[in-house]
Amino acid sequence: MERTERAAREEAEITLLTGAKAGEMLRFAYSGEGLVRSWSVYRVHHRPGAGVSVGYRVIIDEKQPFKRSDLYILASTARIGDEQLSAAAGKRLRLGETKVNLWKYPFDPELPALPVACDTGKMSRYLGYAVDLELLGYRPTRRAVVKAAAVGTPHNSPLYLKVLRPRAGKELEERLNAVRRAGIPGPQIHSSVRGMVVTESVRGVPLSKLFAAACMQVSGVRKLSRAEFALTRRSLADTLDALPELILGKKRLPAWAERCDYYADAAAAALPGHAGECRQAAEDIRYLLSRADMGRPVPVHGDFYEANVYVDPQTGLVSGILDLDSLSVGYRVHDWGCLLGHMSVLPGISADAYAFVPQLTDDWFAEIRRETDPCALCASAAGVVLSLVSDSRRKSVPRNRQALNRLRTAQKWIARGYGML
Repeated sequence: MERTERAAREEAEITLLTGAKAGEMLRFAYSGEGLVRSWSVYRVHHRPGAGVSVGYRVIIDEKQPFKRSDLYILASTARIGDEQLSAAAGKRLRLGETKVNLWKYPFDPELPALPVACDTGKMSRYLGYAVDLELLGYRPTRRAVVKAAAVGTPHNSPLYLKVLRPRAGKELEERLNAVRRAGIPGPQIHSSVRGMVVTESVRGVPLSKLFAAACMQVSGVRKLSRAEFALTRRSLADTLDALPELILGKKRLPAWAERCDYYADAAAAALPGHAGECRQAAEDIRYLLSRADMGRPVPVHGDFYEANVYVDPQTGLVSGILDLDSLSVGYRVHDWGCLLGHMSVLPGISADAYAFVPQLTDDWFAEIRRETDPCALCASAAGVVLSLVSDSRRKSVPRNRQALNRLRTAQKWIARGYGML
């Protein structure tokens, strides 16, 4: 299927699954269980080329036993096997020409360990002590992260339950072990079962807190000078340089900028009034990358940004690295582009908390461009920001404004890149 045809189909799927027909679908699918009193779209997940998933808050008056339930129900056009869907007690319907899979959270057909990871009693028995569970993130059919905090034993640090497709869980274990053997402070594996890897906490605070502490009080985090932030950047570089060479034998995963066409399609679906600009941005990114010197292939993190980097709150030096699912072979400039791209959207999230970040982004760009091709760096940052446009998609004006602001930020990186040619 041509990319333009696929993009048009997925835009139509988003419209279908967020419109009035979605209510009809939910009422029909769950009519045997009770009466759907109300429903609302909670979140749209669009993976270009891999389908659309929509999460709904659904209120149902159940028949047996009679009770009113507040459910989170997922509908997805992703390809899901009959066996997996049946095991999750899911349903498959057809809306016109579109096949839609439905299931109740947490019974994700591709994440068989998720119901256990979300069950306080089962996880308490598995770990050997009482825990409270908090869902930190959920990407339907792909992954989830759950925090398990000990109850009544304050000396136990929280554990983190990474729920993945079973095969991906094994691959994550291999990556985590390789990173720790290389001396990088990745999470220590506590235990694992099929489809779930339990890790211990890493030391320090997220890099984003260090950014915020530059212009406001953040408990336990020292305000760093610009000179000290240069040492933080050097610590980040040393961490990347220490990534294990054995990853070079692994399958190469495409960087965000290298999938810019797909993310442009997702951005166009989120901002249909600016679809032409989204696709022009992808064309510009591809052109800049074609003119840039990417350097030699090296081990890369793949998702290197402020939420996945932990630092010492007093020195600003790296103390932990998270989310190593994408560790593979690639180009160092894409790790730096990922970091700078994410930094450039932080002021749009909180202008007060991240008032210092634009200056820091310029400082770090000036340092990093001495180590990489600045044109490639700008193109990579633009590709990352373009991928974040659709993540802002909500049915509200502020969210739509944020999506447009991110498109404008991507365009600024592109303009900067052209200035580097």
